[in-house]
Amino acid sequence: MRILITGINGFVGRHLADFLYKNDNNNEIIGLDLNTSDFYNHFQGRMEKIKLVNIDLTDAVKVQKIIKEFKPEQVYHLAAQASVSESWKNPIETFKVNVFGGINILEGIKKYYAICKFLSVCTAEEYKIIKNNGEAITEEAMIYPTNPYAISKAAMDFFSTTYFIAYKIPVFVSRSFNHIGPGQSDRFVCSDFAKQIAEIEKGLREPKIYVGNLAAYRDFLDVRDVIKAYYYIMNKGKAGEVYNICSGVKHKISDLLDILLSFSTVKNIEIKIDSSKLRPIDNEVIYGDNSKLKKHTGWTQDYTINQALKDTLEYWRKKV
Repeated sequence: MRILITGINGFVGRHLADFLYKNDNNNEIIGLDLNTSDFYNHFQGRMEKIKLVNIDLTDAVKVQKIIKEFKPEQVYHLAAQASVSESWKNPIETFKVNVFGGINILEGIKKYYAICKFLSVCTAEEYKIIKNNGEAITEEAMIYPTNPYAISKAAMDFFSTTYFIAYKIPVFVSRSFNHIGPGQSDRFVCSDFAKQIAEIEKGLREPKIYVGNLAAYRDFLDVRDVIKAYYYIMNKGKAGEVYNICSGVKHKISDLLDILLSFSTVKNIEIKIDSSKLRPIDNEVIYGDNSKLKKHTGWTQDYTINQALKDTLEYWRKKV
């Protein structure tokens, strides 16, 4: 199988490439990414089957040339500016990367290999959140994004399904809820907590953790379950459909922090609010319904939230 992964050197991309290689080491994988840091160390010994092309996805000519020459049978489109906080600081760049880059991939598939399967990885941030409802969000919920990142992903979501309708490209769309797991950037909440705890344990900072909004409820899924869901959608899902990628359980951020603190070798760590970590708009509760994913593909969840948090903390303990 010829597989193309955009954003292969990112948090999710590395896990996905590892999974696809282990699942079938005859897969030929090409990854597109601007970031080349530590790529060759991570994939050492597998470079005959996993290759990196250093490229800006907004360069339409280069992107479409790769698709013309490689003719991928499957494209996992992961590349994005994925931080909500960063999107508020750089909304134009966020839209440019997240939308124009994706359209370039779709245009390349349309021109040169229209039978290629395309997974457009989008986000639960697109959904309109109805307060005090208390129900899990289904794929039929209204789209009403309220931050620049979500707006850009909603645009890519709609572009993807439009290419399915107009050009019959076998497109699949995931609306992914929060990821967690080893290798995640500290720009994201649980990884941020884990990194701070690891630094405290090493004596690199005083025993204080700086946090944003701890009252929010979110749906967290281990990245290893996330990439398994992507694989199941690509190989067992129905083209043109949208799938929630989530655990189906809401967790209060403060509870996740408590779990991480319970794993720490340092006790009585002080919690401090950092206003820079607060969003201009922050929904109170976001969690999803994954029944469609399970029904269409047979996907099941393997990792508990405790295991995901523990593995994330262990990652930071080694890294710091």
